[in-house]
Amino acid sequence: MLTREQCDVDDDIRRAEGLPAAAFSERGFLDSELATMFARSWLVVPDHGDDLRPLDEQVAARGARVPITVLGRPLFLQRGWEDDSLRAFPNTCTHAWYPLVLGASRGPTLVCPQHGRRFDCSGRFVSQQGFGADLPDFPRACDHLEALSVATWRRLTFVNLDAAAAGLRLTAVDESLARMPAMPQRMSAEVREIAGNWKQHAWNYLDQFHIAFVHRAPGGLADAIDLATYTTELHGDAVLQWVYARDPADGFDPASLPERFADPRGRRVFALWWFVLPNLALNFYPWGLSVNVYQPVPDRPEVTRFAWYQFALDRDKYGERERRWLSSQVDAEDVDALAQVSRGLRSGFAARPRFAPDHERAPHWFHRAVARAVFDPVDRVTPRRA
Repeated sequence: MLTREQCDVDDDIRRAEGLPAAAFSERGFLDSELATMFARSWLVVPDHGDDLRPLDEQVAARGARVPITVLGRPLFLQRGWEDDSLRAFPNTCTHAWYPLVLGASRGPTLVCPQHGRRFDCSGRFVSQQGFGADLPDFPRACDHLEALSVATWRRLTFVNLDAAAAGLRLTAVDESLARMPAMPQRMSAEVREIAGNWKQHAWNYLDQFHIAFVHRAPGGLADAIDLATYTTELHGDAVLQWVYARDPADGFDPASLPERFADPRGRRVFALWWFVLPNLALNFYPWGLSVNVYQPVPDRPEVTRFAWYQFALDRDKYGERERRWLSSQVDAEDVDALAQVSRGLRSGFAARPRFAPDHERAPHWFHRAVARAVFDPVDRVTPRRA
C-alpha cells in the first residue's frame, strides 16, 4: 500500500510532484479513496437503467421509490407519502438483508419481498409477522432503515454516505449561473465503461495543455477557442475554467453571464467548465449543460464508469453542438488519449509528474486534494463548499 510520504503533493506548485503511477493502478489505493474521499463527498446518483426518464421524474410522485447503485452499494430513493420529502436508504432489509426495492414502485409502505417486513416511507419499521408487542426491546434503532444524506440541484440528485455530512453547497457555481435559466428537459443520457482510472479522466479534464495537441487545429477544439485566454479559478472544492470563443457567435450572450466575464473587445465566453470534487464535471455552453461523472469501479482501478447527460437551454443551438462545440469529437479524442495514457501507466516507466506553474494549477489542485482526502480524511484541503 502506498504511504503518505509516497503520495505527498507539495502545496507549492513549483516544488510539487503529482501522485505516483501506483495511485492510478493499485486496488488498495482505490479502496482507500472509496473509504475516505468518496465516503464523505456528495455524489451524483446515476439514473436507474430500466427507466428512460430522468431520475428526478422517476421519484416525483408521492410514495415513489426506485433502486439505485452508488459506487457498487445498493441504495434506493424514496419520496415521502405524507411530507413529500426525498430520502435515500440502503437497499437492504434490516431483518435478513434481502433487497427491499427490486424495481420502481409506489405506495405508503414498503414490504420486503423475502419475509414481509414492512416499512413506511420515512424508513421506520411498521410490522412483520412473528414480531409482536411481546418481543422485548423491539424495534431497536437498527431495525429501522438508516437515512442517508440526499440533496437535489438543477435536476441532479446527490447522495452522501456520511450521515454527518454538511449540506450540499455549490455557491460559486450558482453565482456563475445566476443569469441562466434552470435546466430544462434532458436530451440524452449515456453510461459506459472506458479505459483509465477515474483520476486520469479528471486530470485530463482539468488539463489545458492537451487541448492544443489532442484537440488540435485544424478542425479541433483548439480552432474554436482563443487558447491564450484560458482562465483557471480555484474555488475551494471546485475549479472553474473558461475561455473566449474565436467566433463570437459561438459564445454566450453576455447578458446570460455575470459582469466579470464581459470583455471590452467584444469577445464572448465559449464555455464554463466546472469541476466539483471528487468526480463531477459541469460543462455549460450556450446550448445548455453537459454533465460528466467519472465514477470509480470498485476492485477495478483500470476502468471508469462514465456517465454523460445533456440538457438543452437552446434547442436550435443544441442541434448544432457537434458542428460548433464539437461535443462528440472532443469526447472521442479524450477517450482515445486516455486509453493511450493507460498503456503508459502500465509500462513500468511512468515517472511522477511535475506541474507547469502558470498552466497546471488545476491538475496540481486535484492531485493535492486526492492525497489530502485519502491520508487526512478529517482535515480536508478546503471547506466543503463550491
